[in-house]
Formats: sequence, structure tokens, C-alpha cells
Amino acid sequence: MSSNSTTPDLASVLSILAGLTPQTQTLLSQPQTQPSLTASAPQQQWLPTPHPVPPPRSTTPPEPPPSAVKVVDPAMIVEWSSGLRCVMKTVARHEGVLLEIRRMIKNQHEHEEMWFKGRKDLIERQNGRKEGQKKLDDVLKLVGGSVTEGTSNASPEELKKELETYDMKVYRAQTQMVKEMMGALRRVGVPFFGTRTELVRVAGKEAAGGKDGSGMIDEGELVKLQRKMLVILEDLCSE
Repeated sequence: MSSNSTTPDLASVLSILAGLTPQTQTLLSQPQTQPSLTASAPQQQWLPTPHPVPPPRSTTPPEPPPSAVKVVDPAMIVEWSSGLRCVMKTVARHEGVLLEIRRMIKNQHEHEEMWFKGRKDLIERQNGRKEGQKKLDDVLKLVGGSVTEGTSNASPEELKKELETYDMKVYRAQTQMVKEMMGALRRVGVPFFGTRTELVRVAGKEAAGGKDGSGMIDEGELVKLQRKMLVILEDLCSE
């Protein structure tokens, strides 16, 4: 077999390539479509999350619960047992009230001691004047001098008048102090120191408005209850 039959000639090869070129160009010219991820996925629209709206607050303050404890007016108490319960349940449980009462009691004791000492000192001075006047009179008698009665400030009448004047000053000061103490005890709610006047029966007078006197207290009995209450207050303040 000759070499010309096995080897294709150049013209045949070119003819084959010429026939394949248009098809190949067509395939190469078409764009390669890729699957789109974004096109197939549905679009999600963002919406804000709604927040719950709180209900409007009420401007009206809540009503306090009714108190189960019955409040007793100290000014209406005219019996010792009721007054004692009132003091033990109210006054005795408030340290501020006890401090105020302690201050008043201390002030009272200090003034009483001052007045007592002042009267004692006055009597000692009077005794000293009497002794001095007696010595002076004795000297005058020895030298033949005359002693005039009633002109000395050491006479019994003058000494008595001087002592009475001091006692009257103490009485006025003590009355004023007691008045202030009663007002303070009335303000802090101590029974028998702020009793209403219509509940106090004055000696020698009938009950006002034709009352039979029930629920009232005699003026003298009220003073006794005040003194008893002062003893209780001193015991409470001494603890």
C-alpha cells in the first residue's frame, strides 16, 4: 500500500475543518447560563417588632385600708382604768414623747431644789442678821447707848414679811411652770390633762344642759387623777 492512500492530503483536512468551524463558533458564542441563587429566593421584607403598650397609670391615689384600731380621744377619758390603758398603748410606746416628759420632770425637780435652797439661804441670812443685831444692841447697852425698837430690818415683823415675799414669788413661778407642763402633757395626749371642760363638774354647780352627771368627773377627782398619772409617768421615764 502506498503512502498516498494512508496519509490524507492537506486539501481534505482543510475541508473538514472548514465544515466544523461554523458550528463551533455558534456553540462558543452562546452565553453559559448559571443558576441564580438570588433570583430564585423570595425577598423578605423587614418589619419592626410591635411592643406592647402599657395601660395608662391612674392618677387617683389608692385609698388606705380602714384602720381596725379604734382611736380613743384622751380629752374624753374621765376614768382611771381607761386613762391608764391609753397611756400604756400610746404614750409609753413613743420614745419621743417619753423624752419630752423626762425633760419636763427634770426641769421641775431642778426648780424645786433651787426654790428650796433659796428659802433655806434666806432664813440663814435672817438668822445672821438677828445675831448681828443682838450683838450690836448688847454693845450699845454696855456703853450706855439706847436701843430703838422697831427700826431694825432684823425685827420679827420684817423677817416674816421678807419670807412671805419670797414664798409669793416662788408660788407664782411654780404656778406658771405647772401651767406650761399641763399644756405640754395635753399636747402629747396624756389623759386627765386636757379633759374637756363640759365633762368636768365644778363643785357647787349643776351639770350643764340638765345632764344627770353621768360620764362626767368632779373637779377635785380630776386633780387626784392628774397626780396619779404623774406618778405613772415618772415610773415610765425612770425605766
